[in-house]
Amino acid sequence: METKIKMKTGFALLVLFLLLGIHANGASVERSDSKEKPLKSFQLSIFPMLGTDGTDVINNRYRISLNMFAGITGGIEGFEAAYFMNITRGNFEGFQAAGFMNIVSGNADGFQGAGFGNVMRGNSSGFQGSGFMNVVHGDADGVRGAGFMNVVSGQNEGLMAAGFMNAIGGDTQGFAAAGFGNFYRGSVAGISAAGFMNTVAGQADGIYLAGFANAHNKQARGMMVAGFGNFGRDLVQGTQLAGFMNTSGDIQGLQVSGFLNIARKVEGIQLGVINISDTISGVPIGFLSVTRKGGLRQLEVSASDAMIAGLSLKIGVPVFYNIFSIGHLPMHKEIDWATGYGFGSNIQFTEQHRMQIEYHNYKLQKPDSWWDKDYENNLNEFRVLFSKRNDSNLEWFAGPVLYHQYLRDSTLDRDFDDHSVAPYSFFQRTRNNSMSQWWAGARAGIRWVIR
Repeated sequence: METKIKMKTGFALLVLFLLLGIHANGASVERSDSKEKPLKSFQLSIFPMLGTDGTDVINNRYRISLNMFAGITGGIEGFEAAYFMNITRGNFEGFQAAGFMNIVSGNADGFQGAGFGNVMRGNSSGFQGSGFMNVVHGDADGVRGAGFMNVVSGQNEGLMAAGFMNAIGGDTQGFAAAGFGNFYRGSVAGISAAGFMNTVAGQADGIYLAGFANAHNKQARGMMVAGFGNFGRDLVQGTQLAGFMNTSGDIQGLQVSGFLNIARKVEGIQLGVINISDTISGVPIGFLSVTRKGGLRQLEVSASDAMIAGLSLKIGVPVFYNIFSIGHLPMHKEIDWATGYGFGSNIQFTEQHRMQIEYHNYKLQKPDSWWDKDYENNLNEFRVLFSKRNDSNLEWFAGPVLYHQYLRDSTLDRDFDDHSVAPYSFFQRTRNNSMSQWWAGARAGIRWVIR
C-alpha cells in the first residue's frame, strides 16, 4: 500500500511539473521582454515558486539557479541545475542540466543536458544532449544528440545524432545520423546517414547513406547510397547506388543498382540488370536495356557455317545493345536447338553503312539434355558485321566470325565429335571430360529496324 501511495504521489507531481512546463513553454510573450527583467545573482528552489524568491522568481533572470527538485525562472544567464526539471519562462544562456527535462519558452544558447529531454519554444544554439529527445520549435544550430529523436521545426545547421530519428521542418545544413531515419520537410545540404531511410521533401545536396532507401521530391545533387533503393522524382546530378533499384526524373551522372534503373532522361551511365529510360545520351549497361525514344531495336534472321537458322532481337542503344537469340540445327544428328545471349556496339560510317562488333554465346542442346548437369555445350562467337540499309527499314549484313566451342561431359558417355558444330578447326584440345576448339567462319542475314 505504501509503495502504491508513493507511486501515485510521484505521478501526480510529474503531471504537475509537466503542466507547469507546458504553461511556461506556451508563454511566448516572455521571449520579447526577457532582457528587460532584472538580472539577479542567485536563487534556490525546492519546487517551482517555492524557494528563495517565491512567486517573484518568474519575473527575474539569474546567473546561478539551483533547483533541489524542480524550479521555474524568468530567464538564465549563467548556470542552472535541477535534480528533476528546469523551466525557463524566457531566454537561456549558459549551462543547464536536469535529471529529467529542461523546458525553455524563449531562445537557448549554450549547453543543455537532460536525462529525458530538452524542449525549446524559440531558437537553440550550442549543444543539446538528452537520453530521449530534443525538441526545438524555432531554428537550431550546433550539436544535438538524443537517445531517441531530435525534432527541429525551423531551420537547422550543425550536427544531429539520434538513436531512432531526426525530423527537421525547415532547411538543413550539416550532418545528421539516426538509427532509423532522417526526415526533412525543407532542403538539405550536407551528409545524412540512417539505418533505414532518408527522406527529403525539398532539394537534396550532399551525401545520403541509408540501409534501406533514400527518397527526395525535388532536385538532388551529390551521392545517394541505399541498401534497397533510391527514389527521386526530379533531376539527379551525381550518383545513385542501390542494392536493388534506382528511380529518378532525369539523371546527369551514374545509376548503379543490383537489379533495376529507371529514369526519364539519362545523361551518363546506367549499370544494372535492367535499365529503362525515355531518352539517353550515354550508355546503359546490363542484361536488358530499354530506351523508349532513340533506342536501338532490331529483329534479324541469319545463317552461318555453325548454325543454319537463327533469329535474334537486338535492343538497347547503338553504342551498347543486348542480343537475345534462338537457333535451329535441323541437319545435325545430336544438336537440335540453341538459345543465346550477347552484346554489341554499333559504329556508324554513313547514313546507310555501319559496322557491328559483337560477342555472343549459344547454349547448344538436345531436347533431352536441357537440365542435364553433367553435360555442357557452349558456342562463343566474336563477330564483326557490316551492314547496308536500303530505302526502307531493312538492312543486309554479313561479316567474319571467330568461333570457340567448349564441350563438357562428366559421364564420358558421349562422343565429342558427334556434338561438335565446327566444319573444321585450326585449334583443338581434349582434356579428360572436356573439349575446346577454335575456327573461323562467316555470318550473313537480313535485319528489320523497328521504329
